[in-house]
Amino acid sequence: MTQHETPTIRVLLVDDDEDDYQLTLAVTREITNAKIQLDWQSDFDTALEAICDGKHDVYLIDYRLGQKTGIDLLHALKEKKCSGPIILLTGQGEPEIDRAAQSAGAADYLEKSRLDAVVFERMIRYAIHQHNHEAELERKVVERTEELETANRALRDANLRKDEFLATLAHELRNPLAPIRHALELQKLIGDDPVAQEQARNVMERQLLQLVRLIDDLLDVSRLNRGVLSLNREPFDLRSAISLAVETSMPRILKAGIELRQEIPDRALPFLGDHIRIAQVITNILNNSAKYTNRGGIISLIVTQEASGYQIRVVDNGVGIPPEQLDHIFDLFTQVDRALNRLDGGLGIGLALVRWLVEMHDGTVIAESAGPQLGTTITVRLPVL
Repeated sequence: MTQHETPTIRVLLVDDDEDDYQLTLAVTREITNAKIQLDWQSDFDTALEAICDGKHDVYLIDYRLGQKTGIDLLHALKEKKCSGPIILLTGQGEPEIDRAAQSAGAADYLEKSRLDAVVFERMIRYAIHQHNHEAELERKVVERTEELETANRALRDANLRKDEFLATLAHELRNPLAPIRHALELQKLIGDDPVAQEQARNVMERQLLQLVRLIDDLLDVSRLNRGVLSLNREPFDLRSAISLAVETSMPRILKAGIELRQEIPDRALPFLGDHIRIAQVITNILNNSAKYTNRGGIISLIVTQEASGYQIRVVDNGVGIPPEQLDHIFDLFTQVDRALNRLDGGLGIGLALVRWLVEMHDGTVIAESAGPQLGTTITVRLPVL
């Protein structure tokens, strides 16, 4: 068909009277504004199959079909979940048949005595338009229903994560309080023993720092959610932020019995961004790897320079990430396999902060894992601004 050629409208007439077919065919030949191809079926079951095949643009169904009626055919089509632009033809105007036809799924109703070229063409175009309109409305309803179902699932998942987070938060806040309370009780009992007093103070200091870290993370999440967290951009050597991150994470890495290997260029890596926040990004990734790597494992920190910026990769040989969790590892309050029951459980917000802070620097972060017990690689890309 050329660009300006009129498309052919395929019409199927379902009628057990051949004379009606010939009369309808003669009417179609009088139509000058459209190309009509009229096909004919006289058998109920064959017509049902043909309509379900959906190879025609419009279907004309006679009300009388031997022992059955066009309404019976409409109901059979509905049972088979077949549809199309259908016009019911009848020998006389009866409003109850009209209502029954429309209720059964017909787009329109037409008396044979009114069948001429002008009316016929108009009815065909109306039936096609009405069917397409209803199909579009149905498609939108289905899409909207799917969107609502997706939104409801997301809300249920978010509510579940919130409940898990509150339970974890209560547990994480209680953990440091018990040693602090115990150290205070010891101070009452040990008197003036300077060594014991110093040990008690060290315990309280370590646990207090843990509490401060938890609260700082919560405050950062709150600021990000409210859009009030800003970056203090300034030029610096990226290696200094990496060094600060390693210094911060090293006690945890050593305590876990893990080896940290570093591959960092020995030349300056100029970068424009927030020094503290970039260090926080790398710290959180290193801490996450330490949390999910078994004693004796290895974490590699690899920094390379690309044409568009810097790539920071943290590779571990730890527990890995199950495929179903890989897409959600940077979601808020998400942790890999809570059943692992790690001593350093955390709140599940460290990697969410990583994603937010990296994106605030116009960068990207991705997590990769071949599966459980096969390690994890987290890659941060930062552009040179």
